[in-house]
Amino acid sequence: MRFILSAILLFAFSELVSAQNILRTDITFESGRYTLHGELLLPQPADSIPMLIFLVGSGENSSHRTTYKDFVEQNLEALFLEEGFGILYFDKRGVGKSEGRWQRTNLYERADDAKAAIDYLKTIPGVDASRIGIIGHSQGAWVAQIVAARYPNDVKVMASIAGPVFDTRQSLTNTYNSKFICEGENEEKAFEKASKKARSDINWVTWFPVKKAWRQLREIADFDPSRELLNIKQEALFVFAENDHMIYPGWAITSLNETFFSGIPRNFTLQIIPGANHDLHMAEMCASEEDAKEEPFSDYFQVVFKNWVLGHL
Repeated sequence: MRFILSAILLFAFSELVSAQNILRTDITFESGRYTLHGELLLPQPADSIPMLIFLVGSGENSSHRTTYKDFVEQNLEALFLEEGFGILYFDKRGVGKSEGRWQRTNLYERADDAKAAIDYLKTIPGVDASRIGIIGHSQGAWVAQIVAARYPNDVKVMASIAGPVFDTRQSLTNTYNSKFICEGENEEKAFEKASKKARSDINWVTWFPVKKAWRQLREIADFDPSRELLNIKQEALFVFAENDHMIYPGWAITSLNETFFSGIPRNFTLQIIPGANHDLHMAEMCASEEDAKEEPFSDYFQVVFKNWVLGHL
C-alpha cells in the first residue's frame, strides 16, 4: 500500500480552442434504451490519446456544465489537456439532455452508462483504447469503483475522489454526524443521533419515497462497495479530504482495513489532502457551501492527482 455503440461526432457543435489545440465536441451515445449527452475534449492532432472519463456525484444538478464546472476546469482540464490527455464528460440519466430519470437509476445502472461511454470512446479515431482512466467524485467514485472492478480489460486506472468506501448507511451516518457536530453536539451525542437518523431515513424511504432524492436513496440503500473493492486489480487512487463532512478519512481507512483482512492491496494508493473539504476546496468542515466555494482548490491535491495519473496512464 502507498500513501501519499457506435456514435457520431457532431462536428456542427464542435469548437476548436486554438490556444490549446483542443477540439470540444458535443456528443451522444446509447446506453441500453437511453440516449446520453455529453462532451468530448480531444487534443489536436489526435493520435494515440489517453482518455479520462469523469463521473459526477449525486443529485439532479450534478453536471460538468453546472455544479462541477469549476471543479473540472481546474482539476481536470487545466491539469491534463496540456499533457495530451482527452476528457469525456456525460450527463447522468435525466440530467441535461440525457434521457431517463436520475432518481430511478441505481449505481450499477450508472456503471452500465459509464461502460457505454468507454465503448463509445473505442469508436473514436485517435483514442488509445488501452489507456482509459475512470475518475469519480463523491457518489461518482462509487460508480468508478464498480466500473473498475467489473471491466478490468476496459479500464487501466481508477481514481476515487472523496468517495465512500463503506456502505450507504455509514455514508449517511457520516454526513449526519458532521451536521450535528457543526450544530454544537459533542462527539458521542452526534454519533448517536446520526446513527438513528441514518437508520430512520433508510427505513422511511423504503416505504414512502415521495421526493426525488428519497427515491434515489431507495435505489442505493442496500449498496455496499466491499465486493467491488475486493475485485479492483488495476492501479487505483483513493483520495480523502481532511475536512470532508461526508467521508472522514479515519472512517474510510478503517473500513478499507476491515474489507482487506490481509492488508490493503499494493495497487491501491491512499492519499489524505490536508485542509480540504469534500469538493477539494481549502475550507473547514463546517464552512457553508457558499463560503467554501470562494476558497481555492487544494494545490496539494492537484499535484498528487496529476502526478499519479501521469505515472500510471
